[in-house]
Amino acid sequence: MNKSDCIVFDKVTISYGAEEAVRNVSFSVPNGEVFAIVGESGSGKSTLVCAAFGMLKQANISGQILLNGTDVSTLSDGDWRQLRGTKISMIFQNPSAYLNPNRTVENHFKDLFRAHDESYDVSRVIDMLNLVHLTDGERILQSYPFQLSGGMQQRLAIALSLILKPSIVFADEPTSALDILVQASVLDLMKEVTQALGATVIIVTHNIKAAARIANSIGVMNKGQLVEVGATEDIMNHPKDEYTRVLLDSVMKVV
Repeated sequence: MNKSDCIVFDKVTISYGAEEAVRNVSFSVPNGEVFAIVGESGSGKSTLVCAAFGMLKQANISGQILLNGTDVSTLSDGDWRQLRGTKISMIFQNPSAYLNPNRTVENHFKDLFRAHDESYDVSRVIDMLNLVHLTDGERILQSYPFQLSGGMQQRLAIALSLILKPSIVFADEPTSALDILVQASVLDLMKEVTQALGATVIIVTHNIKAAARIANSIGVMNKGQLVEVGATEDIMNHPKDEYTRVLLDSVMKVV
């Protein structure tokens, strides 16, 4: 762990009452790299990124979470409103759950720009839609989310998350709600777009094979603990922890 890195978790423990969801987790992510957190449901992986995004107001959090050197525990609600979308962004698991079916795609972008006191720029939006491979930008802007396929909705979610060029992006199971044939293309797209923008990324996934497709490094979580962390090639080819080997074996058995 290097405290000068873009994202730092230093001895982080997260609990709800007497129950610990995350226990003594430490790792860091250098600027511009993609780090994947892998584990089963309930392993604590999503809890970590939600804490880093300021979403766990009811939890007890000890240790430090640093984003570009800022301790997130010092941020006020007003600070978070300014940071989210512009400096830090989140791509959620199911885009249809937070895209408003009663508003056009263009209105989603207008709302985002307005919330951050930026002038709406349709050419900038169309450029971003092209970047996420939604090439018929003018038609897409006049569409409603329910008129788009699941893969197109997730591409739209990525565009909305990145349009204001945040330096840090969290992605919580961004492909789990998609058909298996669409998942790989969305992962490739995320890597392509975040690299183009120079963003630092943490992606949460239960699929270690998907993690290897996009990440420079992988951290493996089991029962709230980080049991292994290392470069992707090392984790995939020379796992040290038994749980990591179980995850790899489960992927290899899938036809």
